[in-house]
Amino acid sequence: MHFSLIRQAFAALLVAMLVSACGGGSSAAPPVGGISVAPGDGRATVSWTADPAVQYWVFYAPVSTKFPAVSTTDWINIPGAQTFINVKPPFVVSGLANGVQYSFTVNARTGNGPGGPGAPAVNALPRPAGTTWARGGDTGSNTLRALTYGVSSLDTLGYYLAMGDNGSAYKSTTGLTWTAIPAATTTQINANIYTLTRFVGVGNGGTIVYGTDLATWTAGVSNTTENLNAVASNGTRAVTVGNNGTIRTTTDGITWTAATAVPTTQHLYGVAFTANSYWVAVGAGGTILTSADGLTWTQQTSGSTANLRAIAVQFITGYTVAVVGDAGTVLLSSDNGITWLAQTTGLTGNLLAASATGSQIVVLGSGGLVAVSANGTSWTAGTTGTTADLFSMLAGLSQYVAVGAGGTNINSQ
Repeated sequence: MHFSLIRQAFAALLVAMLVSACGGGSSAAPPVGGISVAPGDGRATVSWTADPAVQYWVFYAPVSTKFPAVSTTDWINIPGAQTFINVKPPFVVSGLANGVQYSFTVNARTGNGPGGPGAPAVNALPRPAGTTWARGGDTGSNTLRALTYGVSSLDTLGYYLAMGDNGSAYKSTTGLTWTAIPAATTTQINANIYTLTRFVGVGNGGTIVYGTDLATWTAGVSNTTENLNAVASNGTRAVTVGNNGTIRTTTDGITWTAATAVPTTQHLYGVAFTANSYWVAVGAGGTILTSADGLTWTQQTSGSTANLRAIAVQFITGYTVAVVGDAGTVLLSSDNGITWLAQTTGLTGNLLAASATGSQIVVLGSGGLVAVSANGTSWTAGTTGTTADLFSMLAGLSQYVAVGAGGTNINSQ
């Protein structure tokens, strides 16, 4: 047997011996009041009332007909079971499979004695985030319209960055609690992005601001006074779109120049770069534009007259582009944005933000609207817990974070 495999097997045996010793009789009682388990996206959070003088172990295992609940004595016999030694609540168990039910228990020991009995097992079913949302920390009263994630040059930490009206700006390492940072401008920021080694915000009156440390901001040169409504990047070029068919591009995030050819004067509200190497921009009156380079654009026939607001790109076995807009409009394309098919969503509100993963598409919108679909064809409404209009959403780090009117920020895990 390879040495690394021997070492892994020995480590697993050692853990089993330690935890088996913790499953026998002892005066150490399980957590007072038992445990609670909150399922999340590929994870579960186990909580209990802890005694500072007590050490705790968390056990979990997938549920089966043979093993409907995990215990401290049988866990070692269950395929896929694991334990975590000497942990504190709330304890997050990650790496779980969505749609698979798991069973959890916690036991304890005092001093160096053996572990006591486990708390009554609690089962939980991890599921993709996006259906149920919770309120985040305070972000003031200014409407927040833009949300991105990037790395600050000041401390090399990753931060969510929320921006909005009156140049208001907040940062967060978790997407749950927020800290106000210096305003980037006094004008309204409508969209932002982290690209080309910097944070970039775009907004009304042709405003563009950029910075690397979330503490100091510099005005970019947009070469327009039109409102800029959205921004996207492919890693080497960024594109921003705005009112009256405005499209500006940059390769440094600082100086922006007009696109070569734009065949519309409609307001443009959304832009995206697909992983299939083309750009899509959408806007008023069903406008859809596509481009191979971000410079020369072609108008496509959307078959819709609705104002189109946002774009999400999903890859399953191929690329599907979902465009969303007013009155529950959802259009799908699987041929690089050339042809579009309208979907029956059952949604009536305006859809203002969209995000896609390999397992689902999530849309947010007016009045706190949220809906989820596996592939954009059949939609299920969720609950955001707010009636505020929601303008921007970001998926990643096993959660969704969204911002909206009146300083609203919410998250789904």
